[in-house]
Amino acid sequence: MRHYKPCGCYKKCTCGYPQVSPTQQLPAKTMPAQISPTKQLNEYVGQDVYIPVVHPSHTTQVNHTTYKYMHSYPHTQSVVNSVSEEHYCVCPPKKHCGCKPKHYW
Repeated sequence: MRHYKPCGCYKKCTCGYPQVSPTQQLPAKTMPAQISPTKQLNEYVGQDVYIPVVHPSHTTQVNHTTYKYMHSYPHTQSVVNSVSEEHYCVCPPKKHCGCKPKHYW
């Protein structure tokens, strides 16, 4: 059976870690209780309540007659063809007082 020291050395300590004497166990003591704040928990309990709501409706049928007067305005059309005539004299004018004749075309 090997006996290792707390520093990990076997037999004689060479690491410079201080030697430890065997531990002694004292009897256990009981301290006063530490009380944490109360943790609040919620539990949901649901209940359905049915409330009847009535929405009445009514339909009235209305029969309506509309008289529509259809007015017409007949119109006739006629065509008249007319003709007229005009006569122009294109003869050169006669010389009067040494005036130059005017050209009309």
